[in-house]
Amino acid sequence: GASDYGGEVQALVVKLEMPRMGAASEADVDICDELLSVEVEGKYEVEVELPYAVDDGAADAAFDRRKGVLTLTLPLRAWTQKAYDKVLAQRKAEAEGE
Repeated sequence: GASDYGGEVQALVVKLEMPRMGAASEADVDICDELLSVEVEGKYEVEVELPYAVDDGAADAAFDRRKGVLTLTLPLRAWTQKAYDKVLAQRKAEAEGE
């Protein structure tokens, strides 16, 4: 699924059922451009093509042990860049206003 705020997609949410996994730390998550790969040694190996380029530095993983579901939240690179540019512009305006 995609997180949608005011018509603008900000992040992709990927849910993977992995009942044999014990903790999120067991998952080796690799993001390369628009390809997500998740590997749990000896148990799972999954590759998913993503519809957008995501910011792997801002990605977040959570594991629901009861349900056996790994949830990855992957902010879009375009959105994080836009947010970053906005913060820079605010800082610049504050610096000029002093």
